Amino acid sequence: MVPIITLSPVPDGVTVVASVEKAELMAERKKAPPLIILESLQAYLDEMGFGTGELMWGRLGMQGSSGTFHLARDANVQFVLKRRLNGPAPSDVMSLEDEISLLKILRDNHLHAPEILHVCNDSSIIGAPFYLSAFLPGERVVNSIPEDLDNVEDKVGMSRRAIDDLARIQVEISPAQVAGLDHGGSDLRKLVLESKRLARKLKMRRLPGFEILGEHLLENFPETRPSVLSHGRYSMQNLLFLPKSPPTISGVFGWERATACDPLMDLGYFTATYSARDLPETPLDTAPVTRDEDGFLSRNELVNVFRIATHLDTSELPWFQTFCLWREAVRLEEIYERLMNKEAVPSKSFALKLRDGVPAVLANAAYFSKVDGVEAVAPKR
Repeated sequence: MVPIITLSPVPDGVTVVASVEKAELMAERKKAPPLIILESLQAYLDEMGFGTGELMWGRLGMQGSSGTFHLARDANVQFVLKRRLNGPAPSDVMSLEDEISLLKILRDNHLHAPEILHVCNDSSIIGAPFYLSAFLPGERVVNSIPEDLDNVEDKVGMSRRAIDDLARIQVEISPAQVAGLDHGGSDLRKLVLESKRLARKLKMRRLPGFEILGEHLLENFPETRPSVLSHGRYSMQNLLFLPKSPPTISGVFGWERATACDPLMDLGYFTATYSARDLPETPLDTAPVTRDEDGFLSRNELVNVFRIATHLDTSELPWFQTFCLWREAVRLEEIYERLMNKEAVPSKSFALKLRDGVPAVLANAAYFSKVDGVEAVAPKR
C-alpha cells in the first residue's frame, strides 16, 4: 500500500507525539489525546523484535472509530498499526479483539486480509490496545489510477473485480462463521430504529429528510434473506489494487463495522457512495476518479455484475441504498453539530463541508427511494 503521506520520524504534535510527557501535557491542556507515542512505541517494538533504528510513521486513514498507521524501521521492516480512537466506540463498531478474529477467518479463506503479526493489550504503550499486521502491496484507486491500469479495459476490470470479490466474500464465509459474526446487523428494523433515535437527538437545524426517509424505510422493509458477512462500508476507498494488469485486489481493509447482514447491504453501500455522473457529488463519494475518468462501469452496470455473480434478485436494492446514505447522513450531522458547538472533530476541513454536504446526501438517498420532500440545500439560519 502506498502511504497517503510521506513517512517521517517527526511527530505532528496532534495525532502523534514524541513522549509520554508530551501526551500528559496535552491532557493537562484538555486537548484530545494522541494516537501514537513514538518513544514508548519504539521501545516496545525493540523489545518485541520488530526491527531496529528510528521509527518512521505515516497515517493511512481514520475510519471515524479507528486510526491506522504505516510504520517502518529498517529498509525491509514495515507493518501496519491499528487501534481504536479514544472515547466510546459507536454501537456498530466491533471490539478490536473481534476484528482480529475476523481478519484471521478472512485470511484462512484467502480473502485479501493481512497476516496479524502481533497484538498488544497494554494501553500504557500508546494509550489503547493495538495490533500490528503485515503491510500489503497495492494502491487505492481513489484520486488517481496506477499507470499500468490507466486504460478503458482495466478500468472496467477494476469495477468488475470490486463487485466479483464482494460476491466471493459473501460466498466463501460459511453460514456457521457468519452466525458468529452477527453484531446486530441482521435485524434491519433495529438498525433503522437506532438511527431514528440518533436523528431525534440532532438539534442544530431541522432537516426534514431525516424523518421522511426514516418513515419510508420503516414502512417498506425488504424481504428477509439469509445473512452473509457484510463489510459495513465496502467501497473503492477500502480496496487495494496491485498496480499492474490485469486488475487484482490485494487487500480489503476497514472491517471494524463488519457484521452478519442481508447480501444487498454491502452492494447498497458500494453503489450509493460510488462516484458517478448521474448524481451530484457528496462528502460520501468514495473515489472521485470513477466519476472523473471515462471507462469505469456505471451504477447499473455494477448491479448487473453482482446479479450475475450471485444469482440474487436485486429489485429491493433501492431500500438498502437509501438506508446506507440516510444512516451515514445521521452520523455526519452529528459531526457537524460538534463543529458548530466548538467540540473536537476528526477533521475540521471535512466537517465544514457538511453544512451543504448532509442535505446533499439526504437528497441522493431520496433519489434511490423516489421519496418527495427532501431538499438538497441547507436551511437558512
